[in-house]
Amino acid sequence: FLIVTLLVVLGGSISYYIWNKSADETEYHKQLIQLLDDIEYSTTESAVIGSSYQEYWGEIIDRSIPLSTISENLEISEEEIEPLLNWSNQAYFGGGLGIGLEKGNFDTMITIVRMAKSNATEVALNNHNIVSKNLSLLKNPPAKYEQQYKAVLDLYENYNTFISLSTSPTGSYIEYSKNLNTPY
Repeated sequence: FLIVTLLVVLGGSISYYIWNKSADETEYHKQLIQLLDDIEYSTTESAVIGSSYQEYWGEIIDRSIPLSTISENLEISEEEIEPLLNWSNQAYFGGGLGIGLEKGNFDTMITIVRMAKSNATEVALNNHNIVSKNLSLLKNPPAKYEQQYKAVLDLYENYNTFISLSTSPTGSYIEYSKNLNTPY
């Protein structure tokens, strides 16, 4: 009787261990898939921000832009933009268009885009922090998922670079555009 009881307990323990390991792997897999979905969503949000910088940075290099056009396209009030205009960067337009930003004033344009996209940038950076936190929770993957975890780490490096680039443009316009459009 003692041997039968011992075998039942030992068998149950082994079964529980196998079931628990399988449950842990299933949960890890779910978290890994969720992380990839979060990276994709966050990257899409950041791409919109980056494309705004790229579009208006490139446009102000080529031509002066009326304040009303900047305001309408970036959904920022003219009153928020006006303090950034001064005698050295202000353009005058006829035909009722009034004032605007003079061609070549890309630093001011980047500041305007930064102001217009501040809420979206805050969301993107918050999502980046969530992705970073969730990635740290996936350390020490089950053996079954070690290769996938390494691939996600590589993806995260590219994601991290892209988020930084799209939310805080630096360098020249050509360099920025090249880096932003480089498939990671």
